[in-house]
Amino acid sequence: MKVAAGREFFERYGAAAQAIVPDLQWALIEADGAWSQSPRDCDLIVYAADAYTNAFVEAVIQIPVPRWAHTEDAGIDGLFYDVMREKQAVLTHSPGANAPEVAEVAFGFVLWSAKHLGELREHQREHRWKMLRLESLSDKTLLIVGLGAIGGRVASYGKAFGMRVLGIRRTTGAVANVDRQGTMADFRDFLPEADFVVLAIPVAPEVVGLIDQRALALMKQTATLINVGRGALVDIPALKQSLRDGRLRHFCTDVLPTEPWPADDDLWDLPNVLITPHNASSSPLYLQRVGDLWIENLRRHVRGGDAMLHRAF
Repeated sequence: MKVAAGREFFERYGAAAQAIVPDLQWALIEADGAWSQSPRDCDLIVYAADAYTNAFVEAVIQIPVPRWAHTEDAGIDGLFYDVMREKQAVLTHSPGANAPEVAEVAFGFVLWSAKHLGELREHQREHRWKMLRLESLSDKTLLIVGLGAIGGRVASYGKAFGMRVLGIRRTTGAVANVDRQGTMADFRDFLPEADFVVLAIPVAPEVVGLIDQRALALMKQTATLINVGRGALVDIPALKQSLRDGRLRHFCTDVLPTEPWPADDDLWDLPNVLITPHNASSSPLYLQRVGDLWIENLRRHVRGGDAMLHRAF
């Protein structure tokens, strides 16, 4: 049994893995993209931590017969996942492992917008002492699209600040801290009520371009759109036009349809936009959760693969 992984991941979890499989072998990608040995004969893949790179993906998709791949991602869209599915590998993912950190960033975006932190930072840069009219959150409505591990936490943060919380999810089961809940069929009816819209759903064909020209037209001109789901949820040309025309106050995003986002695109330059580079999940605790999950699934894999946790396919 041989694992393709990153050097950092190995140094942290190699010993625990060897305790389960004493003769486990490793092909490790280094920080410079070099490999300790060829990964082509690996049957296990850990797409996480320092191996979460394009160079790693380019190498491991060439593995002829991968048996099991584990990813730090919650969502499973993209080339790596398409190839693993095509090669009939077992895939386990990490839903909820990054939920605390991503939810914190999402609500940080709410505070950045309501408290005009970007404008205040610009005044500091200019050495200007100028008071601004800030906003309260206790009279605002927060709409969360996707009430999973991330969205549920955002809802609890909203209630802690006294906000009215609306929620959209694919199923009808009630979620704590949500005042009014609907399904995707109710999405456009909820939009006009929201001061802040947080997208926290994975991408799927039916939600690509969810925030399009029609959806943007339904939103308040004073609304803020926040995306911590997937970049493909938002029609960027339509969004830019709404921002330029003053029909949307702020757009805050950790994800974009193309990553890295092109350096010469003018979305970077819009003053009412805050972009972070798919960085919301970053935390020492995130790797620990992902690694602990992989170690538990390695035990299960050795026992025959029954009841592996968070098996996607």
